[in-house]
Amino acid sequence: MLDYPAMLSEIQDVYLKDSAPWVIGFSGGKDSTAALQMVFYALEALPPGKLTKAVHVVSNDTLVENPAVVKRLDEQLGKIADAGKRQLFVHNPDLFNVAKVTPQLEDRFWVNLIGKGYPSPNRWFRWCTDRLKIYPTNRYLNSTVDQNGSAVVVLGIRSAESSTRSAAMKAHGNGDRLYKHSSLPDASVYAPIADLSNDEVWAYLLQCPNPWGSDNRGLLGLYVSASGAGECPFVIEMGTQSCGKSRFGCWVCTVVDRDKSMENLVHNGEDWMEELLQFRDWLYSARQQASQYVPRYLASRAKFGPFLLTTRRRMLESLLSMQDHLHVELIGSDELRYVEELLRRESAAAVSEGLMRFVLEFASGKRFALISDFNVLLSTRERLGPLHLGGAKLLRTRGVSPEYSRCTRLLYYEVER
Repeated sequence: MLDYPAMLSEIQDVYLKDSAPWVIGFSGGKDSTAALQMVFYALEALPPGKLTKAVHVVSNDTLVENPAVVKRLDEQLGKIADAGKRQLFVHNPDLFNVAKVTPQLEDRFWVNLIGKGYPSPNRWFRWCTDRLKIYPTNRYLNSTVDQNGSAVVVLGIRSAESSTRSAAMKAHGNGDRLYKHSSLPDASVYAPIADLSNDEVWAYLLQCPNPWGSDNRGLLGLYVSASGAGECPFVIEMGTQSCGKSRFGCWVCTVVDRDKSMENLVHNGEDWMEELLQFRDWLYSARQQASQYVPRYLASRAKFGPFLLTTRRRMLESLLSMQDHLHVELIGSDELRYVEELLRRESAAAVSEGLMRFVLEFASGKRFALISDFNVLLSTRERLGPLHLGGAKLLRTRGVSPEYSRCTRLLYYEVER
């Protein structure tokens, strides 16, 4: 049985333990909602005179979140801010802050995928996690630590979520709910619902009124519609399992083979998301080596680099078409301008038509053949995967056979001198 009074008492004790402000991660999913609710009720029961240190509720917006939940999350943040200032910290509203952090322009998803040609993320090259989640959150956290000397990060993480999460929590916290942050020496992590099961979380949410006036049954409805696993956690370190099998992840996530949650949302009435699902599935297939259609004699030694210019232009065209048709912002105006500028710069190195074979000699003396629709030496690129382009020389070029015509990514392989 859930010992609710004991949990609230522990939250109060941790809050009163020191003067470090709290930074509460809120994703809008069931676990972060349960954790924040308990914090609300625990602090509400304290005398106003003891509520002397700041509380920050921070949500991470990757700017490619599932559109089905973005509106709800924004509504939640508005209600949380109002309730925190008017009910919880009425004696000093400035102590309660709600913020939504976003990636810096150069770290955003479309800038890297379309503008720079990064391959769609997978479990071996998950370049999105640090850029979209960890960096923005840690910037806010570091700012809080710099201003106050320390901070406590409150997370709705649970050991029962997965074996990976359980192992990570044991490694960092040795089983304790309050432990030192693994990479920020002046910060601690507090996980008040660490020991709750999935059923206990839902039982609490459905039986305990939401203190900021939301409807937890509406949250349950989202989970039922997607009938998937847990939500995308509030990520602050690389050891934390991110997205992948998550319920409230990015709609463009290609870390998993299939986005079953979005498939279920479409099946359960969100028909407008069908276009997004098809685009996501194409992003997944476009990065797979099996879809590059290289000749059999090259299959064992070919390596794959960035998306081709033609592929990236097709991505942008499809993205803007969906945005216009669905009347949903999928790429912001500043990000779009930056992507278009990056494409313009690289277009100066484009071949006139189709693909070409470029043979380059690198500073190491090794020679590589590149199959591409642009000359990397004339682009702004400094490297091609592990190959540094500084000092490389173009030896020769020639056309390629039609069998390469379905390639979506630049490919390269070493050739003999």
